[in-house]
Amino acid sequence: MLGKKSRKYLSYAVGELVLVVFGILIALQINNWNEERIEQQQIADYAHALTRDLERDLAMIEVIKAEIDVLISKIDTLNDYVTNNSFEELENIDLYYLMRAPFYRPYAWNRTALEQIKSSGALRQMKNQELAEKISAYEAFTNHLEGDFQFDRTVGISAVELAGTVIDMSYPGIHDKFGSGSPSTFSFPESEFHDAYKGTELALLADDMEDIKLVLNSYLILGSYYGIRPRALSEIPDLAANARELIDLLKQEYPE
Repeated sequence: MLGKKSRKYLSYAVGELVLVVFGILIALQINNWNEERIEQQQIADYAHALTRDLERDLAMIEVIKAEIDVLISKIDTLNDYVTNNSFEELENIDLYYLMRAPFYRPYAWNRTALEQIKSSGALRQMKNQELAEKISAYEAFTNHLEGDFQFDRTVGISAVELAGTVIDMSYPGIHDKFGSGSPSTFSFPESEFHDAYKGTELALLADDMEDIKLVLNSYLILGSYYGIRPRALSEIPDLAANARELIDLLKQEYPE
């Protein structure tokens, strides 16, 4: 049997061991708390950056929506112009103006913060997983619009190629005066373009109205509910609403 002195030393040793283990556990817990705090602070920094990127996205898509609205107005006016006039009444300058540049600028998403969040695994580490799911859904929506843009660009290029078979595009110095980008304003039949070339009379290359209507059809496809119209009426407004909701949620979850 252990003597009294031995039992005393054993109790002391056990007590020391318990204190050491307890100290280690506390140290580990403190380390975990620190790592969690650092991790959540990093996520908060990403969230603040994502908020700023979303605000820039909103400004960008507002400009693009305005360009799509102009393009829809031009296509609708083109349809009315061709439908309500005889072939002899059609003017080359009018058709050129209405058929010119059926494009809108490419999207320029601000994805730096989003890529950092994804690559760091922060989406999985967010305490609010509903917010994380909304961030992923927003990215998926932007990718969908990228696909729409490629479709619209392809249809627009085809329309312009057809337009080149029925209208004379050789207006002097046109690219210096008006550039090649999509127009930001629209006015018909009076326009800056008409004023610039009112003394330049070019004849149509088309032989009859059937040639014109063939080209018109390609523009109507672009401007239809299978083309750009849903972008302006629903898709871009929905994306903007999603972005604003995300901004509000991010600010609530990660206040600066």
